[in-house]
Order: sequence, then C-alpha cells, then structure tokens
Amino acid sequence: MPLSKAQAEDFRTHVRCLAMQIGLRAAARAYSLNEDRVRKWAHRFNWQISQFRPNAGKSVLSPDVPSPLGALANVMAGYADRTRLAMARTSQRAFEHCDTKSDEDLHDMPRAIALEKHARVASLAHNWNVNNVNVGVAVNVPLPTSEERSEMRSIDAKLDAIAAKLK
Repeated sequence: MPLSKAQAEDFRTHVRCLAMQIGLRAAARAYSLNEDRVRKWAHRFNWQISQFRPNAGKSVLSPDVPSPLGALANVMAGYADRTRLAMARTSQRAFEHCDTKSDEDLHDMPRAIALEKHARVASLAHNWNVNNVNVGVAVNVPLPTSEERSEMRSIDAKLDAIAAKLK
C-alpha cells in the first residue's frame, strides 16, 4: 500500500532526523531501506549531510518501519551489547595477564590502580553490583529472662573472684 504524500514527507523527516544523529548508512539500515535511496533523498531535499551520492536504487517502503525513536533505540541497543562484550573481553584479558605476575608486581601502585579500574569495568559488564536484590532474613534471637540474667551474673561474680585470686 503506497504512502500518501504527507506520510512520505513525514517518513523522510524521521529518516533525516535519525541520519543527522547516526549517519546515512546507519539510518538506512535502521529503517531497512536501501542506502542509495536515503542518499538520494539527502541530495534531493538538501539535508546538509556531507556524505551522499546521487545514484539511487529502487526501494519499497515497508509498512512496519519503526519510529525514529524506536530505530535509534535499536541501534543503541546493538552498540550497548557490543560495548558490554568488549568490556568483558578487556577485563578478562587484564586479569588473565595478572595471573602470570608475581605478588610484588601486583602490589605496584599503578598496576594496582589499573586492576581496580578493570574490576569496576568487569562489574559493570557482568552486572555484579546489582542493587535491587533484596534478601530478607528473619533471625529469632531468644533473650534471657530476668531469672537467667541473675544466674549469669552470679556465675560471672564467682568467675571474677577466682580470677582475682589467681592474680
């Protein structure tokens, strides 16, 4: 089903907004469009984006195209996953390298600071410091009655007397 002229202009505006944020190629991929089509739009409508070519391929707009915010969220989610993996790999390499070092080398101040920073990165990458974990533990602590307290005090007094004689 073809789009009306107003819908097509609105759609191109969404693509343009995303292209200004992440570039023509990434915007075309986010909207499942031919990259050449988006470049032609950028040239034809003078989007002021430095990277464009006038040769365009034919592309059909798909009806289930995400909104600009959704497309940007999809792109950012991909970056987040790749970044998290890179952080995990980097911290893993750092700690594997430290396994080969002696204790004296590990206590060297610059290396210790670097290890602490790698530990923070690993903590972020692996979600080790999740604060929303609530652990509820109920502990019943029986308190002594007044009779038991008086008995304990008398035993303590006897032990104090014996300790005083030993001195």
